[in-house]
Amino acid sequence: MRQRKTQDERRLRRSQNKKMRRHVRTQCAEDTHFVTQRRLFEGRIINRSAGGTYIQSRAQFYIGQDVVVAGPFAEDQSEMKRHGKIVRLDAQGFAVRFLF
Repeated sequence: MRQRKTQDERRLRRSQNKKMRRHVRTQCAEDTHFVTQRRLFEGRIINRSAGGTYIQSRAQFYIGQDVVVAGPFAEDQSEMKRHGKIVRLDAQGFAVRFLF
C-alpha cells in the first residue's frame, strides 16, 4: 500500500512540475560536445528548452559548475553554443540552466 501511495505522490509532483515550468521541453537525441573547466567532453542531449537542457554523460561534475554546450538551440535548429550552470545531477547525466 505504501509503495502505491509513493508512486501516486511522484506522479502528482511530476504533473505539478510540468505545469510550473516556464519553458516547454522538447525531447531530443543529439550528440553534443561541451566545455567545462577548460576541458572538452562529449555527451547526448536528451531534452532541451529555451531555459536549459539535460545531457547524458558519464563524466563527473558538480552543481554550480559553469559549462558551455554546443547544440541545436537556435530557432531554426542550427547549432550554437550556450553558456549555463549545472543545476541537477543524477546517475545518467546532468541538467543545465542557460544563462541569458
